[in-house]
Amino acid sequence: DRYDAKSDLGPAVFSVNNKTYKRTDLTLRNPYQKRIRCSHFEPSAMERATRRMPAVIYLHGNSSSRLEALPVLSPLLQRGVTVFALDFAGSGLSDGEHVSLGYFEREDVEAAVEYLANSGTVSTIGLWGRSMGAVTALMCVARGHHSISGIVCDSPFADLQVLSKEFAESYLQIPVPKLMVSAALEIIRSTILQRANFDILDLAPIKIVDACTVPVMFVAAHDDKFIDPHHTKQLYEAYGGPKTLEMVEGDHNSMRPGNLQARVAAFLVSELISSDEPRRWYSTAP
Repeated sequence: DRYDAKSDLGPAVFSVNNKTYKRTDLTLRNPYQKRIRCSHFEPSAMERATRRMPAVIYLHGNSSSRLEALPVLSPLLQRGVTVFALDFAGSGLSDGEHVSLGYFEREDVEAAVEYLANSGTVSTIGLWGRSMGAVTALMCVARGHHSISGIVCDSPFADLQVLSKEFAESYLQIPVPKLMVSAALEIIRSTILQRANFDILDLAPIKIVDACTVPVMFVAAHDDKFIDPHHTKQLYEAYGGPKTLEMVEGDHNSMRPGNLQARVAAFLVSELISSDEPRRWYSTAP
């Protein structure tokens, strides 16, 4: 997931439908003092209609980076929404050696939300996450103290422990005794706890989404063999706030069709532009 920022992120000034936009690269620090590399895509000064505009933070998947946000720039920018993309700690050009599939990544998002909220140029904030990024989005809104008006969650897992068991059976192509799987997971859990300082059993969004109230659009692909669509469907059923579910053709890493991106952008616009000030959502979830 390493890349060359100068060439791979594209030009710092660019055009979309004859309007000029700019990319500002910056570095934030998460609560653990790791440097988080970020980019903010927004209209140029001459094109900016108002000082304060809605912003969407794009949250990439595992083994990826902020480059993943590039295909969503056009549908959002053309609708008057700026795009903030970041490399999670342990990904891309940010500090760190490991990812945590959503557990610590939410701290990176918190740093981005704080930066945007204090910038004086952002009115409302949304999240658009894929895979690991989608789990991160759910864990962020479950905390209840972010200024987030709407989220999009593409292919999240409901419970990492369940997903791990599914991986084992898929890899071996035979039913695996529960005792054997449990023993293996306990070894993995202990190793991760010692090396990365988090418990994989805490990565179970299905246990907390009932307390979430932020409007959400869930997305899943029919042929996803990596994170089966039943994970997204379970999260959709359990989610406590306004919700919608979009099923699309393709697999986990398929490029999402343009009409879906347009629907996602329209959903985010409807949630972000409906208020001039960030809406604060609170829950009792951890």
